[in-house]
Amino acid sequence: MKNSRKKTLAILALIIFIVIGVKVKASQEGILFDERIMDYIHGKATLLGIDIMRKVTYFGSVYFFLPIGLIIFFYMLRKRDTIGVFLLILSTLGSYGLNYILKNIFIRTRPLKYFLIEQGGYSFPSGHAMVSMTFYTTMTYLLIRKINKKETKVLLKSINFLTIVLIGFSRIYLGVHWPTDVLMGYLIGYLFYIGMISLIPKE
Repeated sequence: MKNSRKKTLAILALIIFIVIGVKVKASQEGILFDERIMDYIHGKATLLGIDIMRKVTYFGSVYFFLPIGLIIFFYMLRKRDTIGVFLLILSTLGSYGLNYILKNIFIRTRPLKYFLIEQGGYSFPSGHAMVSMTFYTTMTYLLIRKINKKETKVLLKSINFLTIVLIGFSRIYLGVHWPTDVLMGYLIGYLFYIGMISLIPKE
């Protein structure tokens, strides 16, 4: 019953992603609440805020994931953590690969009039949001799988949640993604994570 409910929710989430994707395909405009949120946030943007968000967004970029991923990769190899290595590779390279494919399917233009920093490529779904969701949630899973203390698990999950939210918000604040890009990046990123976890043997 529980697995059936999870599959139903996953299918529903995938349908939502596809519907939003079709609406924004080859589009230059925001949809739903996109422009209202962008106008509100950018009406309150400050130089200090831009500087802070630049630093936050770095933690969702390839320039951060590449070195930190290599460090974790070699650590897991040394520990002979096969599951960890498998999940790490999928959560980074796999997620980046899927994001690249999706961006080139939907070819949505970035919100150019809101740009506070330069950014190339297509907009939907947000790569920062998607890869952050898969990478950080996977790392959190690997950290808590052998922890029994409930409080520690809650703390790590909370840090994971806050990190992902801040990275996604930074993309909206800096004007390089529509809110729907970020939300759908989270959604497809989480579905990708769930798919990865389902591939590994239960301990």
